[in-house]
Amino acid sequence: MKKILNLTLGFVLILIVLTACEKITNKVPSKSISDETALTTYDGLQAALLGTYNALQNGDLYGGNIWACGDMLCNNVKNSGQGNIVYEETQMLEKNMSPDNRLSASFWDRCYFTINMANSIIEAVPLVAPAEEDANRLRGECLFIRAMIYFDMVRYLGNSVPGSSANGLGVPLILAPTGIDARPSRNTVDEVYAQIVTDLTLAADLLPASNSNRATKWSAKALLSRVYFYLDQYQNCIDISTEVINDGGFKLVDSVVDNFGSTVTSEIIFAVLSTQTSTSAGTLNGYYRLASNGKFSPSTGVLKVFTFTGGPDDQRYTKFFFSKDGKYFTSMFDDRYMNIPLIRLAEVYLNRCESRFNQGDAQGALEDLNVVRKRAGVKDSTSINSTWIYYERFKELCFQGDNFFNMKRLKRDKISGKDLPWNDRSLIYLIPQREIDVNPNLQQN
Repeated sequence: MKKILNLTLGFVLILIVLTACEKITNKVPSKSISDETALTTYDGLQAALLGTYNALQNGDLYGGNIWACGDMLCNNVKNSGQGNIVYEETQMLEKNMSPDNRLSASFWDRCYFTINMANSIIEAVPLVAPAEEDANRLRGECLFIRAMIYFDMVRYLGNSVPGSSANGLGVPLILAPTGIDARPSRNTVDEVYAQIVTDLTLAADLLPASNSNRATKWSAKALLSRVYFYLDQYQNCIDISTEVINDGGFKLVDSVVDNFGSTVTSEIIFAVLSTQTSTSAGTLNGYYRLASNGKFSPSTGVLKVFTFTGGPDDQRYTKFFFSKDGKYFTSMFDDRYMNIPLIRLAEVYLNRCESRFNQGDAQGALEDLNVVRKRAGVKDSTSINSTWIYYERFKELCFQGDNFFNMKRLKRDKISGKDLPWNDRSLIYLIPQREIDVNPNLQQN
């Protein structure tokens, strides 16, 4: 991990603080900040934490590619003919990714860069010894961020689903600041997921219920809902989803499109925020926004799902899809200053819906399904089955980084336009070759 793990603690935190001051708080940054200020004062830790949030905006992370690359891999998108598709994107669309693919390699780099920032703050908190409430919040926010990143890393790079007999390899778990000599090996998929659950459970205990549009106890619990869902731990998913739904104070907005703008709605549990000086959605704009010569348009398969399971009555279709010159596009990411709603209440309902169904509670599952359908303007369903649950999730979370992984979770045997099975190697990110070259302990996928 030469590129990521060679970063010294001081360099990381100087960069974080400068970036945070400029992009998150809109304050004029000083010319330099000493390591001592960054590591040994409460204000320095606060600035470093803001910089860690700011790192999530990057286009290789939640600013775009974590969502868009999954849609490339499962061919939910196609070349729009408006923008130029580059080599790395063609590889994903064609399912022939190489170890030097920039999108996957930059994803790896940015993930460990941000994890190292979070680890640095976690290690520094007891040394600075702020008030207990502040210390808990700082640790909880970093644990939440670390868990969220590891969750997406293991889904893209893990070479099996959790709990499988193969118990395949995930990614290296790095839980403390690392230096130039680090040569970690890969942990198993199950070990990575266990750490994610541990981090989020502790974060939920440490974080406050409200936190100025940053991570809260409800963010951690809602992300746990997603993690338990992907682990097929259905009762755990039901229990924590119910807690978020009943006690979190969130509610679905009348129009789903309101969640994809510059306002944090009552439905959004956690989002990556934009400001007038730093927008989060630039990469997504470039992929999908017609006015930006967006590279992608919805695939024929995506359009068929909408037209055959709701059609003109479904606001997720009528408000997010449009035709121009005989081609269809999505307007989901048209707002240049939109926040990126990473966790919404609608998803928590859908997590609980399928978990209830798999636990034999068809009536409870149907109620959850109809909550989401009602908001979309689609009439209530009177019956439920796994196919309709899948389609409802597909529509509600379309282009939001879910469908590719959901199909892998379900072990579908026909993913992408090439009808590949869920565990085909061409659907898994390769570890960057430069990392393999410098670390003999890393095993390639």
